[in-house]
Amino acid sequence: MPVTDLSQHTRLLELFPCPVQVSEHPAPKRLNKELQEVVKQLRDATPNSRPEEWACNVYTTIENQNEIHLHPAFEKITQFITQETFIFAKENGIFIPDSNVIIKNMWVNIYEKGCSMDVHNHPNSLFSGIYFIKSSKNSAKLVFESPSSEKMISVPVINNNTYNVENIGYEPNEGKLILFNSNLKHKVLLHNSDEERITISFTAVV
Repeated sequence: MPVTDLSQHTRLLELFPCPVQVSEHPAPKRLNKELQEVVKQLRDATPNSRPEEWACNVYTTIENQNEIHLHPAFEKITQFITQETFIFAKENGIFIPDSNVIIKNMWVNIYEKGCSMDVHNHPNSLFSGIYFIKSSKNSAKLVFESPSSEKMISVPVINNNTYNVENIGYEPNEGKLILFNSNLKHKVLLHNSDEERITISFTAVV
């Protein structure tokens, strides 16, 4: 447990941290080139299955093609995701039966200019993650919401620090995999690039 000494008689305990793992694929250019072609074919053959409750216009296969990890064309990225999720589970101190992490669902999201994603989490799973297939300089950030953002009383802040920050954004760099616990709320800001922002999202259990 991280501890900060404030004085001889006072300590500040840092309880219940929210772990987020950032992994880089060792050879992203070749993999992402292959994935972009596969995703193009998938989009041409699959209508948008955006749920009605989503207040956004992103293209997604979350409801009609949400097991792409079972498709041979996604085998390489699934192996990388499974390996990194296993590492994340171990760092979380989770018991992993037979050393096996199970991908529950995996789907594609495509953000065109003007698209965004409301804050949400992924119930009925342990871990969630996002892999960036395609992004550009102005691609929308992935933003995590702090549990403290739901506090009942807002107070003025003198200095921004890790104890009062309400959200943190991550740049969507191609080849990057972001892993986190499924209860952690997150969102995607407005996408202002003319180039598509393409991601693979997934949930996992053990």
